[in-house]
Amino acid sequence: MTDPKTLLSKNVGESCLLLGNEAIARGAIEAGVKVVTTYPGTPSSEIADSLSRIAKEAGIYMEYSTNEIVAVEVAAGASLCGVRALSPMKHVGLNVASDALITLAYTGVRGGLVIVSADDPNCWSSQNEQDNRYYALLANLPCLEPSNSQEAKDWIVYAFDLSEKFELPILFRTTTRVSHTLAPVELGIIRERSDHGKFVPEVKRFVMVPDFARVRHAVLIEKMRSIKELSEKSPLNKIVREGGKIGFITSGASFNYTMEAIDILNIEASVLKIGLIHPFPERLVRDFIKGFEEVFVVEELEPYIENAVRSSASALGLIRINGKSNGFLPRNGELSTSIVVKALAKSLGKPLPRNLVNEIPFEEIQKSLPPRPPILCPGSPIEHLSMT
Repeated sequence: MTDPKTLLSKNVGESCLLLGNEAIARGAIEAGVKVVTTYPGTPSSEIADSLSRIAKEAGIYMEYSTNEIVAVEVAAGASLCGVRALSPMKHVGLNVASDALITLAYTGVRGGLVIVSADDPNCWSSQNEQDNRYYALLANLPCLEPSNSQEAKDWIVYAFDLSEKFELPILFRTTTRVSHTLAPVELGIIRERSDHGKFVPEVKRFVMVPDFARVRHAVLIEKMRSIKELSEKSPLNKIVREGGKIGFITSGASFNYTMEAIDILNIEASVLKIGLIHPFPERLVRDFIKGFEEVFVVEELEPYIENAVRSSASALGLIRINGKSNGFLPRNGELSTSIVVKALAKSLGKPLPRNLVNEIPFEEIQKSLPPRPPILCPGSPIEHLSMT
């Protein structure tokens, strides 16, 4: 892991090599976070581990909680007192925290509150491949998804500001490759914020009995309408390449594979990158795709963006949308540049690069390796159970 002093460096503009998770930790420090709570789980673990090493020096209250719902509740308590709080966890941990999170969307927050969900395509260290972007729909909360370490740092700061502006928790979704990829990050200004909060009671806002909850639901819907307008013009949603008769829409780690695949196959195309993925920027997408006869949607796990694109395109007539629903890309597992290149070459009738023609599938390589049982985190209750 990176020298912990790097996370506290005040050398604005300094470039450092950081894991995506370490970049999130640095971004939280730049945003003035004062409370960090977590139940650790890969691929999110290094966020809290990094912060725990410098918590005292940074003036941060750091807690490894009993479970994820406790982590979110403690962080929410700080936020309701006006203190910025961060609660990172792996994707399945959000299932445990969801009971608190969904009601917290109704009450809203005061100090910025960001919940990091680290999803795990291909189950590298998990029991399922659930796509937690759907929690943004379920809870009706904003959701951001970075594609590299620099964005992970910068967008955490953006997320805290967005949280305070609209008084809502923000869901920050990463995937394994963004969490664990080492990349250069330019450091920003560390904001100085107070760690002393005060809770001001508002019974009709914070006591979610039915009469009050119905009113707060309407408030939440109105907030999300405002954020939807913001998403149409957000710098997190932008056209990064223009040209050609083919359009690509992508986000997160899949954006990197898409750009590499386009260059490898020498495709002239336009690319729309979506970072603020919920609420979905329908007008931006509709304006982008209306000039194309064919659009490719590249994303990991469920056809979340694809379904939203199909909805946005429904009024535009016949536009061929390629994604997971029509078999252009697999619905399960982790993507890679190789997978995207092969899918595009097949769809567009282009020859494969020579190095991919005889590429040995990962499954074949895996068969030749000695079996290795999964190793769980030290101290995990499941680890102890498996050893008894």
